[in-house]
Amino acid sequence: MANAKLICALLLCILVTAPMLNIEASIPCHTVKVDLATCLGYFRKGGSVPNSCCKGVQNVNNAARTTKDRRDTCNCLKTTAKQYHIVNFRFAADLPRICRVKIPYRISASIDCSRIK
Repeated sequence: MANAKLICALLLCILVTAPMLNIEASIPCHTVKVDLATCLGYFRKGGSVPNSCCKGVQNVNNAARTTKDRRDTCNCLKTTAKQYHIVNFRFAADLPRICRVKIPYRISASIDCSRIK
């Protein structure tokens, strides 16, 4: 119950602060965050990945068709992860494999989003 409240509180924080990020993207950063909101517990502690999280990963991947989309999505995720200090990048890096989604880069805290093709 406490974890559910924490996730809801984090999601609310993400939704409230999304307009302040000033990241212009073909795929709005807010949309990326909403799609991946159910992944927050996994990003923090690992463990099992909810089906809804994998669905969100698929949605984001399907929406990021162009190089600009992929770079903007990468920047959104990187900025959000730094802002909330909740992402264990070891877990995040495994998420595409777990969800069976192929992305053209390895997720890490040091990724240079400008180099994504």
